Amino acid sequence: MSSSSPRSPRAYRGRLLTPLAAPASGSPVRFLDDALLVVGEGGLIEQVIPFSPGAFRGLVLDLRPAVLMPGFIDAHVHFPQTRIIGSASGALLDWLERSVFPEEARFRDEGYAELVAAEFTGCLLASGTTTCVAFSSSCPGATDRLFRALEHAGLRGIAGLTLMDQNCPEALCVPRDEAIAAARDLAQRWHGAAAGLLEFAITPRFAPTCSRRLMESAAQLASDHGLPVQTHVAENPAEVEATLREHPWARDYVDVYDRVGLLTDRALLAHGIHLSPREWDRIAEARSSVVHCPDSNFFLGSGRMRLGDARSRAVPVALGSDVGAGRSFDMRRSMSSAFDNALCLGDRLPVADLFVMATQGTADAIGLGRTIGSLEPGKEADFIAVRFPERVQGEADLLNHLVFAPETATVRRSFVRGRPIHPRPPE
Repeated sequence: MSSSSPRSPRAYRGRLLTPLAAPASGSPVRFLDDALLVVGEGGLIEQVIPFSPGAFRGLVLDLRPAVLMPGFIDAHVHFPQTRIIGSASGALLDWLERSVFPEEARFRDEGYAELVAAEFTGCLLASGTTTCVAFSSSCPGATDRLFRALEHAGLRGIAGLTLMDQNCPEALCVPRDEAIAAARDLAQRWHGAAAGLLEFAITPRFAPTCSRRLMESAAQLASDHGLPVQTHVAENPAEVEATLREHPWARDYVDVYDRVGLLTDRALLAHGIHLSPREWDRIAEARSSVVHCPDSNFFLGSGRMRLGDARSRAVPVALGSDVGAGRSFDMRRSMSSAFDNALCLGDRLPVADLFVMATQGTADAIGLGRTIGSLEPGKEADFIAVRFPERVQGEADLLNHLVFAPETATVRRSFVRGRPIHPRPPE
């Protein structure tokens, strides 16, 4: 699919619900019962205005009664785990050994990787996700197929070759020099591709499967080329213990990444459940972001991430499905799980905050907050059209059904930079 943008302004009509990138006070969202979303050259939003006859003289696509809202952003998802959703084989380390690693070994077959990549992007599109931050396998060919699939689908994506050079099956273990060379080649090919919709991320799986030298080389590559970093941290107590056994030179889990140079203002740390106050303080100081994966945390019994620990330190928090430990590609499931997670900790998140977390909040955390995440003038027009039952009216009702009763709301259309990507237009 071409990633070019509409040549002339056009408008989309519908109800409209969006976070506000910088809310002054009151509600963090804006709702218009009948709106025009005007998209101009470059796929940029020119206007968001209440509809009135004659307000726009160009082409208007009437999507009523659908609600226009920003496309969802999934900040942590595993492409090679697409086919093992729901594989309940134990806690994190057991689950990796029994379910994940055998499946990821299949991605040495590039034909298989290409097939699953098409399924993966199809699942994202059907769920209203327009941007993903994805782990590939440790196979460079599979990672190339993932980027090709993202480009073909017209999705915005950040993805990377999963780095592992120890404590993993031989079929997945790639020595440092070979892995770094492959990552460099993939970054040169794909970072900034599709007119900037695609980025390459340095992706150490997690500290137990990465040697210090591999992580140091990966950090240097990220620094040299201005690449984002994604990895896991403190998801499971046994994982934390394994990390410190493997890297006894570090004072704690976060210190491993800090000392090798991976803890930067472009780092995305998934989970962050079992972190000490010192670790939270250091994450805040480094201006790294944490990705909250509540559905996965419930499924593997990993624990409860305390949002308050992040918020009290102004640590940016993104939301991730973490498929395949997460049980759905639909970020509405992740929003609902985030509500449950907070409730288990004696907190109650306003439903508007959950919506913001999956859109503008995640965009901010992954470094795209000025580009996407809300429907406001100057941003790129990544949005979806969601159809609700007729009885669902008003901001509060829409938000409640979106987050807590997603089966009543259907994603009908998806757009990136104002271009339709779902349903797929004719070639």
